[in-house]
Amino acid sequence: MTVRLKITLLISAAGFLSSLVFSGIVLWEMLEQPFHIIDSDLESTARRAIQVLAAADAKAAADGLLSAEDEPYWLEIRDGVSGNVIYRSKMARRIEIPEQAFGSRAKIHRAISRQTGDRQQDQEPGNEVSFRVRKFDMSQGGRTFQVRAGRPIENLEEEIWDTTITVACGLVFSGFLLMGISFLTAGFILKPIQRMNELARDISEKHLERRLPLSTGRRDEFSALAQTLNRVFDRLQHAFLQQKRLLADASHELKTPLTMMRLALDEIHSELGETGSDPQAESHERMTEQVLRMERLVKSLLDLSSLEIEAAVTRAPIDLGEILKSLIAEYRFMADVRGIAIRVTLPERLEMAGDADKLARAFSNILDNAVKYAADGGQVEVVGERSDADWKITVVNDGPGVPASEISRVFEQFYRVEQSRSLRLGGSGLGLAIVKRIIELHGGAVQLASEPGRWTRVTVTLSYSHPGPILKSR
Repeated sequence: MTVRLKITLLISAAGFLSSLVFSGIVLWEMLEQPFHIIDSDLESTARRAIQVLAAADAKAAADGLLSAEDEPYWLEIRDGVSGNVIYRSKMARRIEIPEQAFGSRAKIHRAISRQTGDRQQDQEPGNEVSFRVRKFDMSQGGRTFQVRAGRPIENLEEEIWDTTITVACGLVFSGFLLMGISFLTAGFILKPIQRMNELARDISEKHLERRLPLSTGRRDEFSALAQTLNRVFDRLQHAFLQQKRLLADASHELKTPLTMMRLALDEIHSELGETGSDPQAESHERMTEQVLRMERLVKSLLDLSSLEIEAAVTRAPIDLGEILKSLIAEYRFMADVRGIAIRVTLPERLEMAGDADKLARAFSNILDNAVKYAADGGQVEVVGERSDADWKITVVNDGPGVPASEISRVFEQFYRVEQSRSLRLGGSGLGLAIVKRIIELHGGAVQLASEPGRWTRVTVTLSYSHPGPILKSR
């Protein structure tokens, strides 16, 4: 779950809970207020009724004085001493409501028929009607009365139900609205983090000099985070450059003793001449091979270190086709010894802007691997093609290939697919790393594809400056 979604859910949950509590309180007040009004109305009606009864003849009141006023009410009046019924309204004579305690207020449900119900009720037969009923003990004119007053609240219940549904629908709608607003708000809050994330992705070992921008005048957690990350990148860049300089300095310092060792071995070889015993000659040959291997390794390390430190190359108009043809001519001697055929398909002119020496080093490493790892009696094919904006140089051999699980690592420093064979052929694991760095400095790309046991293909893509003519095969 993303941080934005978490913030959205948290804000929505807090807002919805607050809305729910607030709506519950408001709804409770809205539901209670009508009952308070009805209770006050029932009390006023009961008081008016006993006033009429106390001032006039009870029978006359029952016949006419109260009948016009009590039609919408359920009203029953008893003598406070004897408990005899003095007056019942029309509705009270039709509908029986059970007794309750003095001063109580109750909501009572009674089932009535179409004929029994009054005109304020729903006209469905067998409809159950709710009454709000209160019981009073009142005194008037020296007499005491027991009064039970009630009135139907069917319409009120319907209004309460409609109000409850409206509030619930409002809560659901406000919940979705709150989620949308929270999602937008979370996106706005996290926008600086998203921007920092995008910029931090671009800060790789090739662009360690880049930094996250700091907002002037803003002092918040995001600005503090950007400052902290910039300090981390400063330390990382310093450590990276120190490592590269250490590697370059160590390689440079190793050149002199290795050269002295090789010269000493050459001098020993010249002194021994033909008089040296076979064991001595074999030991001398092994030492010489190891020293030469170390010299090649140190030279590769120096080249790679200088390339890593460089941020760009000096570009000049060159013909990459001529460079490739010259290199292929040199590697033909190595290929002919093992019966390897080299087939070449290149344009007449392969013009571009670049560093001739570095590109020669890159393609020399590619051709060296192609010939070394090709099968005896096999072939190496070099093809140059032009696309819309690039030159594509492909070198294919029919060697043992590279396992699919290791293709992604072949451009790493000191990585060798077959350790024993690489050591036997003089490989150091730096050749393709140097190739990748040189091609990247020229703004290009290099890829390796392989089918184990059949072929390996290295494809280099470079931008060109001048289009060349159609391909010429030979």
